[in-house]
Amino acid sequence: MAKGIYNYLGIQQSSRLHGIYRHGLKSCRRTLVVFFMATFSVLTSLAQTPLNETDVYNRLMERQSMDGYTEGTPWTNDIPYSFDDPYRNHVEFDGWPAGCYGGVGCFGFMMDMMEYASNYEYPIRIINGTYDNLPEIRVGDGVRLNNNGHSVVVLEVHPDGHTVTVAEGNFNNSVHWGRIIDLADPNNGFTNLATFWPEQEPAEPVTITIGESGYATFYYSNSAYTIPSGVEAFTVEGISENTVNPMPLAGIVPAGYAVILEGEPGEYTFEPTSEEGIFVENMLRGFDVPHLTEGGDIYYKLAVKNDKVGFYWGEENGEAFESEAHKAYLAVPADQYNGVNFFTFDSTTSIYNMQAAGENTDHAIYNLSGQRVSDSYKGVVIINGKKVLRK
Repeated sequence: MAKGIYNYLGIQQSSRLHGIYRHGLKSCRRTLVVFFMATFSVLTSLAQTPLNETDVYNRLMERQSMDGYTEGTPWTNDIPYSFDDPYRNHVEFDGWPAGCYGGVGCFGFMMDMMEYASNYEYPIRIINGTYDNLPEIRVGDGVRLNNNGHSVVVLEVHPDGHTVTVAEGNFNNSVHWGRIIDLADPNNGFTNLATFWPEQEPAEPVTITIGESGYATFYYSNSAYTIPSGVEAFTVEGISENTVNPMPLAGIVPAGYAVILEGEPGEYTFEPTSEEGIFVENMLRGFDVPHLTEGGDIYYKLAVKNDKVGFYWGEENGEAFESEAHKAYLAVPADQYNGVNFFTFDSTTSIYNMQAAGENTDHAIYNLSGQRVSDSYKGVVIINGKKVLRK
């Protein structure tokens, strides 16, 4: 049956490698098939839904409770094959039109998960690399390991940028969720990356206006940005009573880092940079598009009320609200919530000097992972936002 369908459409199976099927096209019928598929692809691309990592992650996790995808479900290379098989590409995959490229086993699982995660709307391309020269890795990406012998799907990218949590098929002949892999470890045999995330345009300078309050917020995930002269940037490492416990950033706001900005009223230009910056603990969150707040239980946004600037509930009882694009909000976990509906700033005092009563944070020491360490800690540490080597 499948062979008859292939012959009618002018599709000829040509080879198989590591669970991957490639197909050649022949006859004039190929032109018609490709033309209609390309036309359909162009029309649907005009209505593509915006991608963000939260929605991609949620779609991936939906699969975890679906029949056929739960932990331990048998999954091998022995998958029935037909033209409308779910393990054949529904969108362009590595340059192959929909329906003309497929895979079984771990590769079929990866294709199926990636297309579902992207809502069957975005073409997938292959990016080569090595363990010591990794491409940028994002949630929903497919990764080839074991020297091109095994495929996994990325569920989470850890702060170091190369350790990932994955889902995979054909792991001990079954579906498995939650394995943690360091792609920079040569023993894992990283080969290439499959991604549906569109190629990003080079980052442009960003102009931010700080109003009369002297404060603003900032979030961009496409690049790290240098902090311009006259502006200080802070993360929030914790809260105490009605104040935040800030941590200053020295020189650079890392990509995907939400911060508070402090400066004289005016416009300031943040220039993109290839430097990564320093990552520290942070209760601030943000999005590149308007999005419902998440990542905590009680949510606050920067606002001015009764002539006082601070973080106030965005909705009644601190419920989730729609955060503006490129703005930061404060996400407080339930176990840290102290019942207050605002955290105000003293507009005459730098937020860097705000601290919990009786607690001295001037000499707090952090490692490069943003964890507070003791005075006896050896190595590179962060003190007052600056890197220091302690021997």
